[in-house]
Amino acid sequence: MKTTLYVLLVLFASLLPASALDSNLTDGCVENYAADVDYFPQKVEIRDAAKFTVEYFSNYKVVSVADAFDGASDFVYVLVQCGTPAPSAADFADGTQFIELPAGDLITLSTTQLPALSQLGLLDHLVGVDSGFYISTPEVTRLIADGQVAEVGFGAEVNIELVLELEPQLVMSYGYNPATDAHPVLLEAGIFTALDASWRELSPLGRAEWLKFTALFYNREAQASAIYDDIAAQYETVKASAATVEAENRPTILINSFLGYADAWYIPGEDTYVGQLIRDAGGDLLLAEAGSASSRGLSFEAAYEGGFEADIWLVETFGVNSSADLLALDSRFGDFGALQSGNIWNNNRDENSNGGNNFYEWGVASPQLVLADLLAIFHPDLRLDHEFAFYQRLASD
Repeated sequence: MKTTLYVLLVLFASLLPASALDSNLTDGCVENYAADVDYFPQKVEIRDAAKFTVEYFSNYKVVSVADAFDGASDFVYVLVQCGTPAPSAADFADGTQFIELPAGDLITLSTTQLPALSQLGLLDHLVGVDSGFYISTPEVTRLIADGQVAEVGFGAEVNIELVLELEPQLVMSYGYNPATDAHPVLLEAGIFTALDASWRELSPLGRAEWLKFTALFYNREAQASAIYDDIAAQYETVKASAATVEAENRPTILINSFLGYADAWYIPGEDTYVGQLIRDAGGDLLLAEAGSASSRGLSFEAAYEGGFEADIWLVETFGVNSSADLLALDSRFGDFGALQSGNIWNNNRDENSNGGNNFYEWGVASPQLVLADLLAIFHPDLRLDHEFAFYQRLASD
């Protein structure tokens, strides 16, 4: 009887697919490829990001980046588990790039990409950055100081010879204008270059979810999903707290300041990244264009007329740490009610000696902390013991 049962079990096992994986391979290659094995049992679901997608196949992933810059076509990357056969390039459009996973050394050309490497434990793969001047992530500044991470330069002036010497398997860049960007130069040199379009996302959580984009190149989906789920849960908790505020108790918010060199005061539209943050924190953004996903430049006079009675002013201007600094820019700022009440804040609480502002680095990766700061500014009674991460009140002089 036992023999018969054993034979049946063996026969049953022979009908099953080759041994399935319990987790993605984050180190090393497949040694014995089997076509019926899913080599990516841990997958990501994209919930809030709108600018990248991923489609899984048994041994490769197809990642697409849309709208990386104005007028851009989709950028497509085929990520193949090493030790398994790549799909035919003929099945993909010209310009599609192929890379083996898990990826090896990389170079990042934006500070916003560094938090993901820290969160995912991938900093040991970092061999280059554009410049260390504005970087806030302390582990990276130490690596640069120790000579373990090189500085390769900006845009089309990127030092291709140095990049080739570093032999990265992957460069993460971004796009604004192909005539001045780094990625056309890198691609011409045959260097795999992935475009990060997180800055084009309109929602704070959408930008933070690009953590998963980085994870895809290292098979770290499970880790990225857990981190992102925690970020999103914290964000929604803060947002829910702000939602309890009655409409008549929502403060009016003025943002930015007049930039003399540009002859404009830029106000984000209601549907921008900034507009959503302010709305989710329980504030009403003054002068914001309804339904707009872009900023518009106003004259000083227009901003003065529409904003001088704002309850709170988020000045968000470089080099401004006190009301005296603000008045030095333009004495007319003294007429604004928020200055007179001392309710002016800047997002430069965590700024390095070179002017690198961590709000634009870890703040992008941690929108729940930005939102908590804003809620504490707008409704301090809801967060009495809040410790600010990015914002500080301007000193009164």
